[in-house]
Amino acid sequence: MNNFIFLLLFLILTIHITAQETYNSKNMIVSIADLKGSTYKKDTTANAFFIYEKGYSRVQNGGNYNLLTDYEAKIKILNEQGYNKAVVKIFLYKNKGNKELLKKLVAHTYTIENGEIIKNKVNDDQIYKEKYDENYTLIKFTFPNLKPGSVLTYKYQTESPFMYNFNGWDFQDDIPKMYSEFTADLPGNYIYNTRLIGTLKLETNESSIKKNCLEISSLGYADCAHGVYTMRNIPAFKKEKYMTTKGNYFSRIKYELKEFTGFDGKKKKYTKTWKNVDYKLEKEITIGVQLKKINLTKKVLPDSIKLMPNNISKAKAIYRYITNNYSWNKKNQIFKEGNINKVIENKTGNSSEINILLHNVLKQQKFNVHPVILSTRDNGYITKIHPIISDFNYLIVQLSIDKKPFLLDATEKNLKFGDIPFRCLNQDGRLLDFKNGSSWISITPRESSSFFYKEKLKLTKNLKLNGYAKHILTGYHSYFKRKELDQFNKKKFLDQIKKQSEDISITDIAIKNENDPNKNYEEEFDFIKSPEVIDDLIYIKPFTKPFFKENPFKLNERTYPVDFGYKDSYTYYISIELPLDYNFVDIPKNSNYTIPNNLGSVSTKFSRNKNKLTISHRIAFNSSYYPTEYYSTLKELLNLVVEIENNTIITVKR
Repeated sequence: MNNFIFLLLFLILTIHITAQETYNSKNMIVSIADLKGSTYKKDTTANAFFIYEKGYSRVQNGGNYNLLTDYEAKIKILNEQGYNKAVVKIFLYKNKGNKELLKKLVAHTYTIENGEIIKNKVNDDQIYKEKYDENYTLIKFTFPNLKPGSVLTYKYQTESPFMYNFNGWDFQDDIPKMYSEFTADLPGNYIYNTRLIGTLKLETNESSIKKNCLEISSLGYADCAHGVYTMRNIPAFKKEKYMTTKGNYFSRIKYELKEFTGFDGKKKKYTKTWKNVDYKLEKEITIGVQLKKINLTKKVLPDSIKLMPNNISKAKAIYRYITNNYSWNKKNQIFKEGNINKVIENKTGNSSEINILLHNVLKQQKFNVHPVILSTRDNGYITKIHPIISDFNYLIVQLSIDKKPFLLDATEKNLKFGDIPFRCLNQDGRLLDFKNGSSWISITPRESSSFFYKEKLKLTKNLKLNGYAKHILTGYHSYFKRKELDQFNKKKFLDQIKKQSEDISITDIAIKNENDPNKNYEEEFDFIKSPEVIDDLIYIKPFTKPFFKENPFKLNERTYPVDFGYKDSYTYYISIELPLDYNFVDIPKNSNYTIPNNLGSVSTKFSRNKNKLTISHRIAFNSSYYPTEYYSTLKELLNLVVEIENNTIITVKR
């Protein structure tokens, strides 16, 4: 009898839970199940999610033949943390001559009270319009009567004259989606390059020709390219460390206008060949025209550098002279500004101006140099299939000496010769050669950056650990440390080092090579720390300064790659010496973990020789870029690293 009652209760509970998840993801109708549901089993961390979302874009018949887009969405609010999704922002683009319009906006909040569905409308006086910036108007509203469990619905239409700037469709958002659908009917005289960005797969991907979809006044009818795209059970896009801009990864359909044919039969090509791009850039006033101003730089360098023989030493001297005497204004512009006359006069300029000056000075001194245009990490990946000039937002220089290439950027004095800023490490750049044709080059650093920590610990009779540390940083770690040092005066910087841990007393700090980016950055200091003593056992935590206090990878699933920007290694070498009348009681076992294809590893070895113990701990990331399928193994590797560095204990007894 008891078993029967238990089974009955279990079935009732199961039915209840199943009912909670039976959301109506087929249309905009708000069902009882939509309102009663209190969980989302696909993502138990979600505070809100889209039950349903749909969009439809097409060119209007008659009128101005503008692009019309209908949008509708149904969102479930699970708890108060999801209330931020009750604020809707719609951005409308404008320029000097035209603007996008918003029409037919209808929005409601649905709640359930005493078994009845209550519907609250967003009134016109609750919808606000304001200037966002010179190119966008913001339409904003907040849903009323919000409660945990509410369902929000809204729909509207936008009318846009900007067919060349067709926005496409975002499948992924910062909250999950059960179902998302997009349909586009684009007239045959508009030819677009259509790209699916992100790693998620489409459930529906249909393309066909829709006959007579557009009436062209007295000229008759035009056919359309009809596309239908759907995704289901779309995970939320969650930002995490070691990624470039979100735009590189979150799943969406993107359209780029390739060619337009007018009703008079005339064609206009928007997507050019790379040869066309070279021609345009050579004539561009902010690039090609500035690159030809070689003679302007004759008086830039002092004679002491001019008279040097043309070798690597002279190139380094020129590079360092420009970095020390010309300042970057923190702007990354290629096409808006560009005038090296003003840079020479004012000794300041944007990144392209500073680096074009470097290029011209090197060329004037008969070095083999070329400009390289690229896109920074926060600007997104470059489309390599076909040219899109607007993808590029930065310019650096490639110098070749004895057939060895060096990438140079003169915007920052803390950079080593041959390194470029971390913001530029975004896979590839386009080397401009207007005479022989431009080409792609990799801008991934060849050399690995590293931390090397060497520490000596001695246990004293009064059970204190006297320590000496030498920390050496190379590559980008050295660069970041010098940038950090630039933000403080040296005393404040040293005080920060002393306060890095309450358990450690640091004295006699010395910094080496702080102002020489061509050498490794070094810190040396003495320290004292106290081991834990319980009864007659002494517990020593050997890692004074763990490389990783916690795992930076926390997602259950990451739908985009891990991009460190550069290869990386971490080495910790520790020696522990005991007084003669003390012994090691418990020493951890050696461990080793390797990522498939030897793309990463962690190895920790313990070696005892009488009253002395040495620990060798090394982490290696042998690639700067890891596809999504490596995420779980990277996460496992870092879990092991965190455990080793923070929880390793050496037991000692007298």
